[in-house]
Amino acid sequence: MKVLQVIDALDVGGAERILVMLSNLLYKNGQDVTVLVLTRKGELAAQLHPDIKILELNRTKRFDKVKMKELGEIMTKFQIVHAHLKHNFRYVALVKKRFGIKGLKIVFHDHSHNLGVSKLSAKYAKDWLFKNMLKPKYYIGVSPENCAWAQNDLGVNEERCFLLENVVEREQISEKNRNRQGMVVVSNITPVKNIAFAVQLAKRLNDTLTVYGRVNDPVYFEELQDEIAKLNMTKKVLFIHDCNNVQRELYNYKIGIHTSHKETGPLVLIEFMAQGLPFVSHATGAVFEKLREVLPLAFVTGFDEEIWVRNISEMQQFPSSTIEKLYLEHYSSKNYYDQCLAIYQTILRS
Repeated sequence: MKVLQVIDALDVGGAERILVMLSNLLYKNGQDVTVLVLTRKGELAAQLHPDIKILELNRTKRFDKVKMKELGEIMTKFQIVHAHLKHNFRYVALVKKRFGIKGLKIVFHDHSHNLGVSKLSAKYAKDWLFKNMLKPKYYIGVSPENCAWAQNDLGVNEERCFLLENVVEREQISEKNRNRQGMVVVSNITPVKNIAFAVQLAKRLNDTLTVYGRVNDPVYFEELQDEIAKLNMTKKVLFIHDCNNVQRELYNYKIGIHTSHKETGPLVLIEFMAQGLPFVSHATGAVFEKLREVLPLAFVTGFDEEIWVRNISEMQQFPSSTIEKLYLEHYSSKNYYDQCLAIYQTILRS
């Protein structure tokens, strides 16, 4: 089986980390996998197995005819093209349609929590194309919500719609910090991540907060800095923007916090579990749906500070061994590989 994994760039992000992990798993299990980046490699490319071939299209303009033809020629050499994120799938599907490539199986891997586009939005035309001319035949969603949207809104056949919940490969850490201090957030900095609420919690608990993540919205970041200053938390809130492997840092902290309004996974909660770090998260996403009954104190519906403070205090006493056991039961990379391979085999038989 020859598989091409496609993304625009391997910058730091959830979808990008999944592509790297999946490509490594495929390679380690003897599959013929190649990674293609539409623009540039990005920082996470260094985490791919060194023997995995990386192709760089070096596209600078979306509708560059030369680059589109080059991509089309590359795709004909593979049985499955696995495109991550909506805009990348649209581009790959457009190239297939433009050059009349027959027999190629393209699967769209949807990592998004933004499932619809308003008719008033400037993106509506793209959404219309996505639902009509470039509608995916094969769809992978990271949550049941994704899959329901694909079937009900996009009209993807149920038999060609697959659930593949996010996992992470567990980093084996030999030196563990036994003097854990402070709270940690792992999230790129955008309004939907609601990091200001995490700052408020740190203030309420008189604790330190470290935020690992890129600044994806500079205006929001400035507003966040102003809020931190108003709360006199400047010396207690630290931002780290250049960490590509946060699992290696989690042993420095006593509790993980995830305050995002909306999520599909999120991947970071699985990283917390992989390293036995207790956490409290807003009750959204597939991890919440799966663990809500076995780990009820880890999830809070809404943003009532009193409830968050209480649950944070209680979860800090939760045994790391229990958290790690949940990871092994529900989020091992072996199970992920087996599920993905079964999806590929179903697609090839169809």
